[in-house]
Amino acid sequence: MRRKVRTKYLLFILIMILFPVLLFSQKNLETAKMKFENEKYVEAIEILEKLIQTNEDNWEYYHWLGISYLENTKLPGTGMIKAMKIFKKAKKNLIKAVELNSEDIVAHEQLAYSYYYPPKIAGGNKKKALEHLEEIKKRDSKKGLEISIEFFLFDKEYEKAEQKCKMFINLYPDDPDVYHHLGMIYQQKEDFQKAFDEFEKIIKKDSTALNSLYQIGRTTIFSGQNLDRGVECMKSFLQSESNENNPPIDAAHWRLGMIYEKQGKLDLAEAEFKEAIKLNPDDKDYKKSLKKLRKKL
Repeated sequence: MRRKVRTKYLLFILIMILFPVLLFSQKNLETAKMKFENEKYVEAIEILEKLIQTNEDNWEYYHWLGISYLENTKLPGTGMIKAMKIFKKAKKNLIKAVELNSEDIVAHEQLAYSYYYPPKIAGGNKKKALEHLEEIKKRDSKKGLEISIEFFLFDKEYEKAEQKCKMFINLYPDDPDVYHHLGMIYQQKEDFQKAFDEFEKIIKKDSTALNSLYQIGRTTIFSGQNLDRGVECMKSFLQSESNENNPPIDAAHWRLGMIYEKQGKLDLAEAEFKEAIKLNPDDKDYKKSLKKLRKKL
């Protein structure tokens, strides 16, 4: 009896000691997440690295640390060499996250991308990327199919990508993203009317689908068709609030200038090229377009 009472007492003391530590750790994790959401990645990294020192077996710490490092590579002023070093840290922590929790689909997804897209010299490894893709497919077949399409597009295997897109539509007909992928495939295959049709399907469902608005404008440049519609879409794109997942504003001004040039509206084209250069003075393509245009004026 005394032994049972003593055991319960020791357990109570242990809980009283550990509970504040656990509470403190959870509070710090939430703070790190908040820093991440506010794009304060360096501060998030500092908190998460300290948390890992207190508990090396918490997969969430490695998960958030890994994706914080990934976002940190995109910060302005991060040079290529520094970005590659940070990128290695990101992968190291994401690998640890899936080791501790194989159900962490986000970590598997980021690792699949991180291994598939870079060249071998920068740590690329398509075999490892496909291993993580298989782990994703086991847990989320829709996400796995989406990534498969993206990989085929990246490798310019357009026939395989098109087949996967049609498979996706049969399984998930209400998901609009696949039509954008199809539009990109047809654009690359120079089947421009089909490209227009796919992008327009998305616009009918969502008139503010910025990527598709941009790609309609881009397709008008490549095809020389539907130029008025291209101007309309590019203007809609420029009037909307863009984000990092969409083409940059300076590129949209450049593309709009190219459409105006095809229409013979050279003054309007010049104004758009100048605006693109103003927003991004380091882009050589913008300057070349303006120089070429001025020979026509």
